Amino acid sequence: MNKKPLRPHLLADSSIHEKVVASGLSYRVIHDFYHSALTVSWRKFIASYVLLFLVMNLGFALLYSLFPDEVTNSKGRFIDALFLSIQTMSTVGYGSIAPNGDFANIISSIEITFGIIVNALSTGLMFARFAKPMSKIVFSNHAVISTDNNARSLDMRIANGRKTPLLDVTIQAYLCSFHQDAQNRIYRKIVNLPLIQDRIPIFKVTFELNHIIDEFSPLFKHDLDDLRRQHSEIAIKITGLDEGTGQMIFCYHVYNFRNVYDNYQFEPLSCEKQSNIVFINMDNFNKMKPISSSSD
Repeated sequence: MNKKPLRPHLLADSSIHEKVVASGLSYRVIHDFYHSALTVSWRKFIASYVLLFLVMNLGFALLYSLFPDEVTNSKGRFIDALFLSIQTMSTVGYGSIAPNGDFANIISSIEITFGIIVNALSTGLMFARFAKPMSKIVFSNHAVISTDNNARSLDMRIANGRKTPLLDVTIQAYLCSFHQDAQNRIYRKIVNLPLIQDRIPIFKVTFELNHIIDEFSPLFKHDLDDLRRQHSEIAIKITGLDEGTGQMIFCYHVYNFRNVYDNYQFEPLSCEKQSNIVFINMDNFNKMKPISSSSD
């Protein structure tokens, strides 16, 4: 039987809640280039670099082609000027095609300067993207509201998607909802949802988050329909130290109340110990079942 692997949570996952578009704010990529280069997808990053590389080389090739006689071993073809530009910018310099003349040498000197800057920036950005701390925390697809010993609780599952444990993990949960004041102004209210255990000294495989829904809970006087109409969400924020890389990881996840099921509980995870090794079967990580009335 094929097993579908758990999908690790990415640092920037725009699909977990509604996208927000703000108008009236000025934002230019060139003014925040470093942040844009780190947060853009790998596909756009590589495509932008290739496009910039081609545009710059085409521009310098046009300059070389103004004086084709100053390009050695060239028959006046534009492609020879383009090859000279690429070899100059990359500082390869095979020697078969070279500048031969004052104008061509001036252009090549300028291009070498641009090439050094572009290569240094691209190398730094590539390293920064690879070295950027990424969380591999896995969140359950759904949250459930279960009942145990006449106590109702909001339950969510998380798992460590890496082989190395996380240390000193701190977990915070919040209820985010829209409200309307007496002046008909819409505002977003964020209140804390205290967890039974919000700190994990060593997080190796999996853990279940529990918030007791009692008279002190912000969820006590609301039903799921009200929370859905208010576009309410449950935001989970996790921080911890990755033992393998020594970096602090930060991640968050949002549960829309359309993905919260009342009177359900998670399927238990099977666990087996053999020769000081614990084997945990994660097949039921996202599975849940309704709570029968006999167990109330």
